[in-house]
Amino acid sequence: VRLAGGHTRDMMLPQISYKGKTIVYMADLLPSVAHIPLPYVMAYDMFPLKTLDEKKSFLQEATDHGYVLYFEHDPVNECCTLEQTEKGIRVGKVFKLEDV
Repeated sequence: VRLAGGHTRDMMLPQISYKGKTIVYMADLLPSVAHIPLPYVMAYDMFPLKTLDEKKSFLQEATDHGYVLYFEHDPVNECCTLEQTEKGIRVGKVFKLEDV
């Protein structure tokens, strides 16, 4: 379990190893794929600049290690991977959790 800021001081982001992949439950750090680009953070975050720093660090780690991100609040996209683009880190492949 990793901790991140947001609308609570220490929001939990469980990391699960499954079939050789690391799946991270994004909670409200990244509630949907629309929140992946910097500087999008939730409007009710307690410390938005700290959240932004944590998000930036996490996105780089997730990209470098090929994490699968699992979204709690996204009505369309269940999971995704990330990729580095000329505009920064963006959504890579989108898929369902059952396809991991």
